[in-house]
Order: sequence, then structure tokens, then C-alpha cells
Amino acid sequence: MTTRPAMRNRTVIPLCRLAIGLALAILAVGGCIPSRLHDVGVFDDDRIPPPAVRVRLMTTGSRFTIRGDGRFIVRTASPGKQSDTFSTSEPVTLSLSRNRIKVRGEKKVKLADHLTGVWIAATDSSQRLWLGDVPYFGALMIGFGADGKPLVTNRLNLDAYLTGVLAPEMGERAPNEIEAVKAQAVAARTYALAHLGQYEGAPYDLKADVSDQVYVGASQQRPWVGQAITATAGEVITYGNHLIDAYYFSTCGGRTDNIEDVWPKAPRPFLVSVDDDTFCHWSKYSAWTESFDKRTLLRNLRAYRQLLKPPPVADFKTIRDIRLEEETLGARVRIMTVATPQGDWTIRADQIRWALGRPSRPGSILPSDRFRLDLKRDRHKNVIGALVTGTGYGHGVGMCQCGMIGRARADQQYRDILTHYYTGVQVVRVY
Repeated sequence: MTTRPAMRNRTVIPLCRLAIGLALAILAVGGCIPSRLHDVGVFDDDRIPPPAVRVRLMTTGSRFTIRGDGRFIVRTASPGKQSDTFSTSEPVTLSLSRNRIKVRGEKKVKLADHLTGVWIAATDSSQRLWLGDVPYFGALMIGFGADGKPLVTNRLNLDAYLTGVLAPEMGERAPNEIEAVKAQAVAARTYALAHLGQYEGAPYDLKADVSDQVYVGASQQRPWVGQAITATAGEVITYGNHLIDAYYFSTCGGRTDNIEDVWPKAPRPFLVSVDDDTFCHWSKYSAWTESFDKRTLLRNLRAYRQLLKPPPVADFKTIRDIRLEEETLGARVRIMTVATPQGDWTIRADQIRWALGRPSRPGSILPSDRFRLDLKRDRHKNVIGALVTGTGYGHGVGMCQCGMIGRARADQQYRDILTHYYTGVQVVRVY
């Protein structure tokens, strides 16, 4: 969750309503599911203990092969018909086209046609389902989204979900860093519960990429991940009897920032700028540089301009100046102005990373907004290059992951780590 763009506004969930929210998550309420997936989403499954989450998987294409560690159950939904159920231990292949699904067994044996949705779960909850080369716990729901495109959702227990989040978010960790892993487990659990139902009308609660939390199914199981989840069982972060937005990111470079200074969101008393001293200085992103030539600088800025509706200025082929005009408490650039013959263009806060891009990794965004800028000019004083020297990686709001690892190495406990980065909060157990 390190490269998040500005997010939608949302209301935090009071703890007194959390039990209701968990029940809704468990049942996957039909009213929240588009009609083409409704029949699939409401299948009961007592093999998935509560609380449950629904994760949209980042799959591509319209043909999926699914197999299990052992036998698995396949339930199908089709227009005007009662759902059918069968079990198999052989792989099944699903082909999705024109809002209908075909299911085939080995040697292309026809199993079902003209389906609107398919639900698949292992007969034993300890066994996994394989979608291609990636294993998953829980159930897989295959259907179509509101846009008519193929959609695969993994519905599973929350703590099983966390096992697929902690390893990719934390990387390999040593025994003396377990308190950081515990802190990550509590933050990730809080984030997931606070975002149940965030995508109104969609049959999923979370996406499996940095839009929410990186999730890799059961492909990176680690003993220390299970240890951290068990040690913090049911624990979440609250402020004023509400679940918080537990944002986190890779490296702060020395100080985090107020949420309102990074994204166009209202201030939150638990997401304010805090000093991190030198705890994250061991990160490879504690210092970085990016060098822009004229062509790259123009290409990136013009491409980002075209994404804005309406474009802030007419198209340009010359940059007269780039000015860093305001700075946040965390020393991140708050306002950057690009001066062109067609007019000046102001870019704010975290969007600066998208506008500038990252020359060393085309298609990526700048590591952070915590940087200084040295411009290269021609004899007419127009900008023909830039050297960006920065610190940190990510948006800068909430918990610094490299900082929390540094604090764990310094023998700080996970609750102390969490209450440092999230101001005025409590860590409580809710299930």
C-alpha cells in the first residue's frame, strides 16, 4: 500500500456497529452484489469462519484453470435455473465470454454452459485452490463485473487474508523484527475491516494491489506471519470508539505528514505529522536521485496533463520554470508550479509523483514528494533537464514500515509502535 493516489471520502465504522458489519461480510449481502453475480455471492459456506472478506484478484484474460489440493466443490448459477452443485478432484477450465461462462473438465469434457457465475471451494478448509499457478484459501467466485469484464473474487477468512498481505508488504523479516510484523498485522486487519463495502455495488471489499493492500493469496506463507497474526488475534486500532483508516507506506525519510497535506481529505487527529528520528534510515530509499532530460520531463508532464479533465493549460513544448512553492510539515512538496508559454500549471501534494514520473523506471511514479529540485537551463533560460534528490518512499501518511522495523530492532513493542505513528489511538480486541 505504498503508492496510493488520493482516495474517496468514507465514514469510519463505530465499534458498536462492527459486529453488524462483520455479519454482513460473512453473508456477502445480496443487495451489495450486481445481479450477474448475485446468485454466486450469496452461497452459504460454513467452511469460511467469520469475519470474512472478499478480495478482487488482479487476474487478466477470460480463461481460467482451477485445481485443488484435493476435492473441491463447484456451484453454478444460470438465468432462471436453480444452482447446480458437483464435486471433483480434477482441474476445471472456465471460459468467460459475452456475460456467460463455460466450464470444462479434463480432455475438454463439457460440465456446464451458459452460466452467469461460478463458485468454487475446497471440501477441506485447510486445502487450497489454485488459480493458474497461485494458491488461495477460501472460495473463488467467478463472474462478470458491472462493466461486463471477467471478475474473480476470493472470499476467505480475514486472518487467512492477512497471511497473503503481510509477507509481500513486509518482505523477509528476522526474529528480532517480529514486533514490526505484529504492528503490520494489526494495521492491515484494521484497514480491511474499516473498508468492508467500500466499493458500493461491487461484489468485493478490497482489491489485491496497492489500491488497498498487496495480496498474493497463499503463495508466500511464512511461519513468522502466522506467529504475528496469532499473537494479535482480533486486535484493531481505534480512535474515539471508531476503526481508524490505518494507512501505511514504505519509508518516511524522517517524518510523516498530516493527511490533509497529502490528499484532498479532511484532517484526522490520528493521521498527523510525527517525527520518526532515524529509525527508517536503513531503508534503501532513505536517499535517492532521479535525473530527467528534456525529452523525459516534457513527455511525463504532458502525458499527466492529458489525464486531467479539463487540461489545466494548453499543450506545451517548452518549460520555462518549475517552482517548488510550499512544503509540508514532513518536508514534502505541497505545491509545485510548472510555468509554460501557454500558462502556469499548479500540481499539489501526492499528485506531483504521478506528474513527474520516474525516469529510472518508466511508467512508475516518483518515490516520494520529499525532494529538492535542481534545474538545468538552456541559453534562453528554458528548462532542459532536472536532477531530483529525495528521501523516502510512499505517500507519507500514517505508519512508516521501515521505521516500524527500525523500532522493532530497538526493542519497541508493537502497541508502542502503533501508538507512535497513529496519534491518540487505542489497540483493542474486537473478536
